[in-house]
Amino acid sequence: MRKKTIMTIAICLLSTAAATGWAETTIKTRIGKLAFTSGYPTEKTAQQLYDELDFQRAVQAYLWALPMASYGAMADEHIRVGCGSSAVLIADELAEQQHLVLTANQDTPYMSGVLDLRNGPMVMEVPAGLLGTLNNIWQQPLCDLGGPFSPEQNRGGRFLILPPGYDEPLPAFHHHVVASDSNIVVFYLRGIPMTRDDLPKLVEHIKTYRQYKLSEAKEPPPTKFISLTGKEANLLTHEGFEYFKRLARYIDENPPRSQDMAMLGMLETLGIAHGRPFEPDARMQNILTQAAEVGRAMAKTLAWQPRIPEKVLYAYPGKRQWKNIFFGDPIFHTADYMAIDQRSKYAFEAIGTAKSMVVAVPGLGSQYIGLYKDADGKWLSGEHTYKIHLPKDVPAAWFWSLTAYDNETRSLIQNDLGRPLVGSVHGAKANDDGSFDAYFGPKLPDGVAEANWVQTRPNAGCFIYLRLYGPEQSYFDKTWIPGDAERVK
Repeated sequence: MRKKTIMTIAICLLSTAAATGWAETTIKTRIGKLAFTSGYPTEKTAQQLYDELDFQRAVQAYLWALPMASYGAMADEHIRVGCGSSAVLIADELAEQQHLVLTANQDTPYMSGVLDLRNGPMVMEVPAGLLGTLNNIWQQPLCDLGGPFSPEQNRGGRFLILPPGYDEPLPAFHHHVVASDSNIVVFYLRGIPMTRDDLPKLVEHIKTYRQYKLSEAKEPPPTKFISLTGKEANLLTHEGFEYFKRLARYIDENPPRSQDMAMLGMLETLGIAHGRPFEPDARMQNILTQAAEVGRAMAKTLAWQPRIPEKVLYAYPGKRQWKNIFFGDPIFHTADYMAIDQRSKYAFEAIGTAKSMVVAVPGLGSQYIGLYKDADGKWLSGEHTYKIHLPKDVPAAWFWSLTAYDNETRSLIQNDLGRPLVGSVHGAKANDDGSFDAYFGPKLPDGVAEANWVQTRPNAGCFIYLRLYGPEQSYFDKTWIPGDAERVK
């Protein structure tokens, strides 16, 4: 009897479906129940899925676009303070703690600028002996400036920077010609001191740099140097809905590249496209705002808890906590794919790429490694005091430093000293055997020279970079190994 009843109900349902022309099915997913009629999504389900699709694409776009968003924000701040075709920014008294710049250092005087190639080719006259890089808006190196890996081989020279697709005649006199694939180009140069006494002369040398439009080459205007000393500056990526609003402008300001077409296609579905105004409705604004929040959280996780094989991630075998920052290629390409997580990790944590940062040539360029946890594997936090031991003969022909950064701003930590680092330029005191002990904590430990101490803020997370300029052979063959951050009880 029961079987007949069930059969009767089933036949009735099939008859009803046949009569009305529909059959509804529902599936349970992580985003809720999804309903389909004769295999077609209901209006409610379609809207639910498009909301989720747009959100997922926006989160991935956030992570993918981090290099452009970061350099775009850097360019915007340069323009805000007055930089342009014949004006650049200079930290003539070194970076200061109110300068929010990803992993800036307080060892070297910096000069930086932005070139807008929509106004035509630009000329850069670079003095000898400086070290820096010229990057496109995607934070990819177009050319090393200064240093041993530059076309002018550290001897100084004149560079001609061409806009994308430029095919007009070139000037008769000699330039190092660099063809850009973006309209907005960002660069920086720094002088290399041995001690603080070298800084004034280096600043004057940096100020012999010249920059102007090619169209002005016969009578170039004087280059203006805008001092950053004593001023506030925020060169950090914008967040929330503003992240996508700015990104839409950067996408519009620069020509599409074939290598980016897939992601540009995802952005187009979000209303962001080259040559098109960005006019999101309230629904899309809400989705993009939420995606920026989740994207930033994911970027932080990729930076601080990267899923990278230990043999690639860690600078030294065993239980050492020092991690590599760069992973072999300044544009994060392997033979088979782009290392997308490593790219996002770096773009969230730091800024700027150059060949000199990844080429292992003893005595030349620079090398960086980072410390995020103490010797026991616990996150570095400002209420504790840590000691880092550097064995004697620190392998740096020019200078070395240990610099602390706030893990939210990824900028120099702020303290009463106005100094976030211990290093050779700032007079770190050696032990009797030539080794160094650096301390990071809220109070100066007894018996420690102030030059060997960095003041930290309680309950504020931080990370530490070891910089080696002119890295020597013992760094590369790992016969010299820095100590981990030992918590002082």
